[in-house]
Amino acid sequence: MNFSKNLIIIVFLFAIIGAFTFTYSLNTVSADNSTWISYNNSNVGMTGLTATITATIKNTASHVEYFKISQSYPTATIPVNFTVDWTKPQAERMIDPVSPNLGGDYGWEIQPGQTETVSFEVSAYGGFGSIPAYFANQNAVNSTNWPLLPDMGLYTSWFMPDEIQTLNPNLQLKSWSGTFSFTATNLADYAVAGIIRGPIIPANSKLTSSDPAVTFQDTGIVADTGVAAWNVHIGAGDSEFYTYTYEWPLSANGTGNVFNIGNGSSSVFAPKNSTNNTTTVPSQNTGIPYGLLALAAVMVSAGVVYAKFLR
Repeated sequence: MNFSKNLIIIVFLFAIIGAFTFTYSLNTVSADNSTWISYNNSNVGMTGLTATITATIKNTASHVEYFKISQSYPTATIPVNFTVDWTKPQAERMIDPVSPNLGGDYGWEIQPGQTETVSFEVSAYGGFGSIPAYFANQNAVNSTNWPLLPDMGLYTSWFMPDEIQTLNPNLQLKSWSGTFSFTATNLADYAVAGIIRGPIIPANSKLTSSDPAVTFQDTGIVADTGVAAWNVHIGAGDSEFYTYTYEWPLSANGTGNVFNIGNGSSSVFAPKNSTNNTTTVPSQNTGIPYGLLALAAVMVSAGVVYAKFLR
C-alpha cells in the first residue's frame, strides 16, 4: 500500500512538472507551431524607418473633437520615437503634448458630423532612425536543441489602425492607408542570408504593394494579417531599401479576412480591443492562457487521484 501511495505521489509530481513545461512550450511557439530560438544579436540593422499615413475620420459627436499624431510607438519595452516631417492639411500644436521631447503634438479639429481626411509623414528618431535596430521575438526560447535549429529571421510588431475609435468612440475611422520604408544594412564583415519582416505592420489590413516584392506574407504572427517578409542575401556592409503599403479596412464594413532596440529582446505589443474583434496569437503576454487551462486540468486530475487513493 505504501508503494502504491509513493507511486501515485511521484506521478502527481511529474504531472505538475509536465504541465508547467507544457505551459512554457505553448508560450514560445507561433501560430503555425514554429518555435523561435533566441539569439545574441542580429547582423542586420534597420535605419531610416518612415511612415506616411493617410486617414479619414468622422466626428459622430454633437460637439467639436480633436485627434493628433502619436509620435511614440509603444512596444513591450523601449518605444520607437518619431518626429513629424510634414502634415496635410497643416496641423496645429495641441494643448496636452504626449511627446514634448519630440517637438510637441500635432493634431486636427473636426466639427460635429464632419469627416476629415489627413496625411502626414513621421520618421524614426534614434533607434530605427540613425541607429540600426530590429525587433526580435520576446517569447523566443534558449536553445536546448541539437544538432539542428530553425532560423526564423527578424520579428515584427503590429498595431490596430482603428484604435482611435476605441480610445474615443466619437471618432470613427472610415479608412486608413500607410506606406512604410526602411533601409536594412548588414553590419557584419561577411555576407548573410535570412528572412526580414516589416518592422511595423497594421493588423487586419491588406498589403497592397511592396518594393522589392515580398517573398511571402507570414500569417503566423498575428491573426488575420499577412506580415510582409523578404528572403534576403546581403553582402558585407551592404544595404537594401524596402517599402511596403497596407490599407484598412479590407471591406466596406471594416471586417477582416485573411525592446530593447538592437539587442535581441522583444518589442512586440498586443493589439487592443477594436471593433474588428481581432486578437493576437496566445502567448505569455497576450491571448487566452491555454497553458494555465492545461495546468488546471492536470491539477484537477491529480486532485481526484489524491482524493480517491490517498485520503
